[in-house]
Amino acid sequence: MRSGSILLLGPTNSGKSTLLNKIVGKRVTMVSRKQQSTTFNQKTLFNLSEAEFIFSDTPGIFSSTKKISNKMTTSAFSELEQAHIIYLVFDISKKNDFEIKKIIPTLENKIKKNQKVFLLLNKIDKVKKNKILQEINKFKNFDLFESIFPISAMSNDGIESLLEFTKNYLPKRKNKYSPKKKLFIKKDLFYSEVTREKIYDKVHREIPYQCKVQTEKIVKIKDEIKIYQMIKVYKKSHKNILIGKNGSTLKEIGVQARKEISIYENKKIHLFLFVKLFSEKSL
Repeated sequence: MRSGSILLLGPTNSGKSTLLNKIVGKRVTMVSRKQQSTTFNQKTLFNLSEAEFIFSDTPGIFSSTKKISNKMTTSAFSELEQAHIIYLVFDISKKNDFEIKKIIPTLENKIKKNQKVFLLLNKIDKVKKNKILQEINKFKNFDLFESIFPISAMSNDGIESLLEFTKNYLPKRKNKYSPKKKLFIKKDLFYSEVTREKIYDKVHREIPYQCKVQTEKIVKIKDEIKIYQMIKVYKKSHKNILIGKNGSTLKEIGVQARKEISIYENKKIHLFLFVKLFSEKSL
């Protein structure tokens, strides 16, 4: 038996959440084009051939002067101490200058000797084969990486071999959790993340990170679930954007979020959304 924790790190939109969803085979984390789509560290369990993978998905790492972004980055690195293996995910279709100048040196200073770092060059489906070879050769010069894997989380290319390879690096010990356990996140937080994802998909250019969704009440009745959520914003203009003309935008966000939650729960979902103006400090 083997069991160990694996931390997913990487710049925003590198495909970490898509990768985790693909591995688990179920939508367990938020995927959005908005920077920092994941706002808290999330643990997910996956079992493969008597091996227990305990994944931690963290907020994306990127350069920003905003306080909330700095807080998220600190949260991402705070998981390092507990991880046996680190999946560092880069988007191979981008230049990755920031990753080389900032993220790699930062990891080199924080990593422990007994921790292993696997570099995952994601989105190989978007580049030509010679580009893949060039990037592999470029990153081979860094001693930080135990191994380099070209993958595509979207097309599931290279994922199986990655997991089989990772399994051999997990500590030999009994499973820490029941195989039936999959998601280490409270339902109210998960529901909030789904709605927040739909907000960003709909109005990602207008609404900043300070938009917060709070699930205030969950009522379960047989095969139905009633969910009451408060969307908090700190500008009146943002409130107007979220609601839209005659409530059209908020209605569409609610419809999409309800569908997503319904698929996950396999139950009929009633979702009630309310938008309220708060001071920036309260967010």
